[in-house]
Amino acid sequence: MRSPLAKLTAASALALILFGGAAGCAATPDASTPVPTSTATSPAPSPSATEPAPSSSPEPSETSSAEFGEFAGAELAQICIDATLSAFPAEVSFAPESTRIERREVTPEWLVLVPAQAAGLEAQAQCTIGGSPSAPELGMSSASLEPLPEEQIQNLIRGENEGGDR
Repeated sequence: MRSPLAKLTAASALALILFGGAAGCAATPDASTPVPTSTATSPAPSPSATEPAPSSSPEPSETSSAEFGEFAGAELAQICIDATLSAFPAEVSFAPESTRIERREVTPEWLVLVPAQAAGLEAQAQCTIGGSPSAPELGMSSASLEPLPEEQIQNLIRGENEGGDR
């Protein structure tokens, strides 16, 4: 019988193989459905500092009202979901209300991490998005069957290791 760690490792490896084969096959948005892009401005601070965090990871940005340059948080989350949906198993469900959005030190300006559940695993859609809502620019898009470690998130914010190295 395989351990849960071995199952998770095998599932992650399968996701990497599947995504690697589909990386160049992602659909691009057509002209009739604009995808938001950003001119960098600072996001609003978290609404409450007194609420306990559910885990040690940073709290996600509020996606319903926060503005990220010209983008609303919900727009950035939807762009990322649309860009990665085909790389996930069919039974994926996203949690756009818990999206984490970070301003990057490089372009594209925004790192967007959308939590998901796929194949019974805690998954994550990961994108870098820039441009403007009328002409969004998708830098990186990745479907992962495990959330990125905080160290890798910080690397992506700085524009390092965007090739998927951990």
